[in-house]
Amino acid sequence: MKPFIAIIGNRNSGKSTIIRSLTGATTAQFRGTIQDLTTNQTMEVIGSSPQERPLALADLRTLLRTAAGTATCRGVVCALQPNAPTKRLSMEQVLREAASQGFIIHTYVLDPGYSGATGRAGIVTTRIQNAGFYSQVLDGQRFAHINAATINAQTNIAT
Repeated sequence: MKPFIAIIGNRNSGKSTIIRSLTGATTAQFRGTIQDLTTNQTMEVIGSSPQERPLALADLRTLLRTAAGTATCRGVVCALQPNAPTKRLSMEQVLREAASQGFIIHTYVLDPGYSGATGRAGIVTTRIQNAGFYSQVLDGQRFAHINAATINAQTNIAT
């Protein structure tokens, strides 16, 4: 089973910076496949949350099926916002879909955010638990590469 790693935080909390540190994605809005040219291993990245930049459920399913079915793919890394959209995928929908495709779910909630704003980590972790998943809170004011190293140590997503 492959990991699905969700980095959860409010807008400007540092999600994309951690994802870039973890995956090597070139931009904060990156969506696509990252390949390690020395090992040919890949990972799928959704650097912009589906709540910010729309992602249809059908497109998410295709991405997850592709990642699950590709032998060289190590897993999926995704940015999520904890808001409750009415016309876009919610964080719970994304997590449930990944779980239904056989991924091991790892969620990391940034609190406080990089900007220093106090987040809603308690509310967010309760929502994640109510959806049937476990979450870990990361300090968004730490250097992104330190949080990325913590995530990699627990999931082994990056080589």
